[in-house]
Amino acid sequence: MEIDKIAQFFEGKTIFITGATGFLAKIFVEKILRIQPSVKKLFLLMRPSNSKSCSQRLYQEIIDTELFKVLREK
Repeated sequence: MEIDKIAQFFEGKTIFITGATGFLAKIFVEKILRIQPSVKKLFLLMRPSNSKSCSQRLYQEIIDTELFKVLREK
């Protein structure tokens, strides 16, 4: 199955993602963490906004979203 090949490819890999708060990046991060939790490292490049630090944006715009609900519950 194609998903198994993708999961196997990312196993033990280090992944660098730019624009981590963008639409496609969020979907990619969630998919990778869900199908391959044994990825070695996941680096997310993001900028602070005028009113939020990168850490605040990570939690508010990525981790705390509905998209990541399944991962938070695991």
